[in-house]
Amino acid sequence: MQQIHINRNRINSIEFDDPKITIPLAPGNECSFELPIINYGSPTHVYLSVGDTLRKNVRFLYDNIYVANQEFAPVVIKLPDDITTLEGEIKVTTGYGSLTESFSVIIGEIPVASKPRSVIDVDDRLAHPNYGRDRTSSQRDWDVGSGKNPDKSRKKEMKFSFPEKFILPLLMILILEVILLVTFTFNLIDVMYGALAVSILIIILMVYAVMHLLAKNN
Repeated sequence: MQQIHINRNRINSIEFDDPKITIPLAPGNECSFELPIINYGSPTHVYLSVGDTLRKNVRFLYDNIYVANQEFAPVVIKLPDDITTLEGEIKVTTGYGSLTESFSVIIGEIPVASKPRSVIDVDDRLAHPNYGRDRTSSQRDWDVGSGKNPDKSRKKEMKFSFPEKFILPLLMILILEVILLVTFTFNLIDVMYGALAVSILIIILMVYAVMHLLAKNN
């Protein structure tokens, strides 16, 4: 229900709960209700009126109301037989005519927005008698062009690639095996020098592995 607030923010101020209200009413009928007026300040007179479009259809039993705290203004609304909807405004005046505010009023049947119809796009080619044949022939052409088994062509294009990061460790392992063979099998290198070379290669491999793990984690 709409409420009118007087003197709530400042002297003679006028406020409404809703800027627009709707009163459902069938043509040829009338209704009545009470409009609450709440005063937050000193007692004052509140004058009620309507716009020109509602002058013959909205009537206040008391249009000049003395409001101390809260009063109810009886309103009678009538809708003619030949009119389905009326729209206008109710005006509220305070401070002996110094300030006037209004809110919109719609009386009558609430128009229902029509729902948009769903539209289905139809391909005009479906009505062509050769549409199915054209699709079949194009499918065959595609099968012939691409080959019966496209996976085979993909397998042919696949190339084996060896990761470069394994080349250096494998090379060092190969050198390590050569040193071991030359030192302990053929006795071409002194055992002390061979063991020293093997130790250096093992340390290098360990450092490389640690650096690779750290780089991978980062």
